[in-house]
Amino acid sequence: MKNRLDRSLTSLLLLQFKEYWYYYTVAFGCLFLTHYIGSQLPFLAKELAEKVGNGLENQPVGIFFLLALGIIVFRTSSRLSFFYPARVMQKNLRVELVEKLETVSPLRYKEFSSGQLYQIIQNDMDQLRALIGFALLQLGNIVVALAVLIPKISSFNPALVKALSPMLISFIFFTLIVSKNRKYYKQTQDYQGEVQNFIMESYLGKKTIKNFHAEQSFIDLFDRGSFKELIAFYKAGLGIAFSIPMIPLGVGMSLIWGAWIIRSLDLGAPGLVLFSGFIFLFLEPLMFVSWIGVVFARSGASWTRIRGLVSKLEMPAEDEMKLLEMNPHKIKEQMTFKVNFWNQWMNLEIKRGEWTVLIGKTGCGKSEVLKQLAEVIKNQGEKISYVAQSPYLYNDTISANIFLGKEITEELEERAFNLLKIMGLDYLADNREELMKLEVGENGKRLSGGQAKRLCLIRSLMAESSILLWDDPFSSVDLILEKQIVEDLRKSGLIQHKTIILTSHRLTTVRLSHHVVFLEKENGIIEEGQIANLLSNKSKTYEYFSDQMV
Repeated sequence: MKNRLDRSLTSLLLLQFKEYWYYYTVAFGCLFLTHYIGSQLPFLAKELAEKVGNGLENQPVGIFFLLALGIIVFRTSSRLSFFYPARVMQKNLRVELVEKLETVSPLRYKEFSSGQLYQIIQNDMDQLRALIGFALLQLGNIVVALAVLIPKISSFNPALVKALSPMLISFIFFTLIVSKNRKYYKQTQDYQGEVQNFIMESYLGKKTIKNFHAEQSFIDLFDRGSFKELIAFYKAGLGIAFSIPMIPLGVGMSLIWGAWIIRSLDLGAPGLVLFSGFIFLFLEPLMFVSWIGVVFARSGASWTRIRGLVSKLEMPAEDEMKLLEMNPHKIKEQMTFKVNFWNQWMNLEIKRGEWTVLIGKTGCGKSEVLKQLAEVIKNQGEKISYVAQSPYLYNDTISANIFLGKEITEELEERAFNLLKIMGLDYLADNREELMKLEVGENGKRLSGGQAKRLCLIRSLMAESSILLWDDPFSSVDLILEKQIVEDLRKSGLIQHKTIILTSHRLTTVRLSHHVVFLEKENGIIEEGQIANLLSNKSKTYEYFSDQMV
């Protein structure tokens, strides 16, 4: 079956009705019964008015309570029958979108900020749920109301049907006006994503900016983004603000017209009571017209944004295509790669089963090279594990962050606990059970930066990948602990036969590796070779680390 995200919005809605036809059959049945019961009320009110006018007293009113109870039951049932499938659709769309994000290269969605991605996955999906669970329900409510109530009022007097036309005309004009606001709703949602990203960055920034509230430039950016969102929201709501009064205006005109017809036909006060009752019954579904228009406009804008992201995910990025084009062959024992280094293609050789360390000045491009290597190796079917300079920890336990949903056996937990001891993290709790259940907080905020990085290294080692890519893995541990960690890892056999590609600024890390690649922004690889050879004479690598050798 064609994925939901690959469909047009109309096709998505048709699929939804096809998959959950039984829910919608029940829903429309309940809507019909709701309005059929409601259509009896004006006639009963008319009869009651006639009897009161004739001086009859003690008229039974229990039937009104029974009909009201029926309306409550069937109206509630119709809503539940719409709401549940809408929730399921929202869940399915989110799962599909997250699966796409998880399975494609990050290069395809690098232009989307975290705030924009959150806005699409959360808020835009909410808008689609509102479209199915609310707007279409109320649209069906209006259609059923017209189908049931118009014949009923016509059976009393066909001339009164004409008096309903102002309400219908106001509905049509309102819908046309609101449909023009789709562009502004999309702008509003785009700016909301930017503001969302500012908020996310502000909390991340507090980790590194000591005097955060003094960062006026950042506050200015946030202020400008919020103002753009406000203006777009104002433009989106301007048309609605002017068009919403059309609905009560149409209702009022219908009521006046109907009263004039009743007077001219001499239908009396009971006739006016009956017509007013029908106007009230029409008023209930028409009261939602404004919201229906808003939801349709916002949902259209949301689907445009979702499809915009999906189209990016389905089409390889230019950088991705070029990278894969330059690396068409399956990697062998001697892994040879071509990577884009400051707009020039550079050959890079990595030997399997050894540690290769990339060195160079801060900002020269080591991390970018590591990301490209991860992209190529993963695309060629090799199982890799990548640890970024600032890896992410989930707001969960140490165990959950290590195993990431995998089934945990006693053997695996014992291996993880041994790694926790090797990484010097076993002191965080009194015993293994408490350690595994220890909550790390959002993005590991209950741990220090070094502890969080080492926990991610454990997660990488437990992934059982043959190739590990680590970006500056030991930068936040002291030299003694770094040496002890690597020695213990090698003794344990957990990194035996693994290919490890890492970056570093530290001589100690370089000495623990087998092969070094020296990168320079202007010249690419200026030196590479075995560690022992390059640190034993006056090589460029030796000169680079000369200050650390003192």
